[in-house]
Amino acid sequence: MKTRIARVLAAAASFTTLAVGASATPAAADDAKTGRVLVVVANFADRAHPDAAAMRADALDKYFGPGESLSTYFSETSRGRFTFAPAAKEKVLGPLTLKEKADCGGNGQLRRVREDAEAQVAAMGLERKRDWDYLSIVLPNISCYWSGMGSIGGRFTWLNTKSNTVSETTIRHEFGHNIGFGHQIRYQCKDGNLVACNDRAAAEGRSPMGGNGAAGLSSNQLIRMGWLETAEHQRATGSGTFSLKALYGSQKGTRALEIPMGNKQSLLLEYRRPSGHLDKNLDGVYAYRVTDGRYHTAVPIGLTTTERNAGITEVRDDASKVTVKITGKTTEAATVEVGLDGKAPATDAAPSDPVAPEEAADKTAPLEVTDPAVPTGPADVDECGTDGSHEHEEQGDAAPGATESSEAVASGKADKTPGLAGQNLAATGSDGTMLTLTALGGGALLIGGALVATRRARPRRGANQAN
Repeated sequence: MKTRIARVLAAAASFTTLAVGASATPAAADDAKTGRVLVVVANFADRAHPDAAAMRADALDKYFGPGESLSTYFSETSRGRFTFAPAAKEKVLGPLTLKEKADCGGNGQLRRVREDAEAQVAAMGLERKRDWDYLSIVLPNISCYWSGMGSIGGRFTWLNTKSNTVSETTIRHEFGHNIGFGHQIRYQCKDGNLVACNDRAAAEGRSPMGGNGAAGLSSNQLIRMGWLETAEHQRATGSGTFSLKALYGSQKGTRALEIPMGNKQSLLLEYRRPSGHLDKNLDGVYAYRVTDGRYHTAVPIGLTTTERNAGITEVRDDASKVTVKITGKTTEAATVEVGLDGKAPATDAAPSDPVAPEEAADKTAPLEVTDPAVPTGPADVDECGTDGSHEHEEQGDAAPGATESSEAVASGKADKTPGLAGQNLAATGSDGTMLTLTALGGGALLIGGALVATRRARPRRGANQAN
């Protein structure tokens, strides 16, 4: 199994307080946090948005509107614990005119675009940290393979627009990178046997990080962010039958069920079905393999006998003698029979222990980001920068809820594809394909490679909590 591992530094910055509604277990007003986003519509020196007013209006709606915007998405997925909000009174600035000519970002261009935009907004009196946490640059359409770029665990995004619109899925995906998530790439297991899995070079659409903008964040991502209550995350301690509530439903109970498999491995289960604006095309129980308690790196499990968005029906791990079978589903919950240590599951309720958010999201341990290889092809290319710099390497100055890189290395298949020099970025392909780009200390360029960044961890209680 190919894996790419990154150790990340948990960092914190100031948040402002925002009270937002939630469907279940809402956060108290003084606990809700906000990431302040400065959205800038920008023209290249030789290419402008065809209708800047229309572009600003579309950006305002997609980032902060009352519908399915970036702001409402994170308010809903976090159930009131976190959202993104405009940093400027105007909400969307621009158009600014950049010094750079239209290009796909090679040779450090995206860094220069960011520096130029940041300098221009600073001249308006808007300073990083004091006035804003994230900078999102909305560019005119350029004929490139990517529709968006985002600094991983950083504060910058670049959007490639079309016809005066920007993709909501792309916005959610790139801000997912900003708060520290990698791509969601699946492993596929033959005949439901968890000891017979191979990494599949394909996105797994269980969240925007897997290319599904209509889906909420997956359970492992919610756990990582501290957005599940203690009672909602349970760890099985014996064989029996569990009631697994819909991840974004209104019913109280277990939303994430963790099953130990030995050798520091566990299986994390969630029940997904349409709820509000979320999970419109999901309906089933989904599984993730967790290694050494690192929920951030949990790998989606798929079966060779099912379609991409189909849930599991029955899986087993012959090595640890664990069996899982889905025996029923309602609009509120799924019934899951679990057998541990080779014991047949009983019909009685199974024993389990609650997992506190502080335990699940242990910030004192190194955080590893696993990002398996993505497919190669015209629009499916992982590239690496050549000047050794990192887009978000600013120690002690990370964006709210984000992780931060201090060193980057990578390995993979060398190629002569022009790289995006100096960027530690993840890209979304123009056709919806997810691409990972990583800065290198040397001159290698990658195709079919993936992100590997080495980082150190700092103690921290919650991904959305300021220190």
